[in-house]
Amino acid sequence: MKKITLLLVIGALFMATASQAQLTVGLKGGLNFNSADVDGLSTEVDNKTGYHFGAYAVVKAGPIGIQPEAYFSVQNLSTDAGDIDMSYVQVPILLRLGILKVLYLNAGPQFGFNTKAKFDGDDFKEDLKGMDTSIALGAGLDLPMGLGAQVRWVKSLANVSDVSGADWKNSMIQLSVTFALIGNN
Repeated sequence: MKKITLLLVIGALFMATASQAQLTVGLKGGLNFNSADVDGLSTEVDNKTGYHFGAYAVVKAGPIGIQPEAYFSVQNLSTDAGDIDMSYVQVPILLRLGILKVLYLNAGPQFGFNTKAKFDGDDFKEDLKGMDTSIALGAGLDLPMGLGAQVRWVKSLANVSDVSGADWKNSMIQLSVTFALIGNN
């Protein structure tokens, strides 16, 4: 009987929380400031600017929420020997914590699926792992009229290189503008 009562109480709390949940769906886009920590290559890797665009959702109950996203990200780099052109489909799943009415913090894992890797025009996608698992930490502002702004730091958690002796970890800082299509940020 105690177990049934406990389950009923937990169920009632879940239903009450779910009924208070707010859903926002929108578009995002912005700039990537890309870099990489690469050991085992004969050349130095330099920063380069890229871009990203995609969609996001926010499901929140009070100040706490979940912010899943899916977006295309160009993460180019430069070396003395030539340019590295990479792109990923990024899927972060972030925990969101509202600090003030307009300010929030978010953190969580990000899963990047490699769609392109070229070095001076030559394909080297087979030298990289198909997925880049990262940690994402950021902050954002919810502005009037469905607009928003975000800044985020993303860092690979594991080596993305499949080349023996090379250790490659992507890193980027993102600046994004968001626009809510459904709901309010």
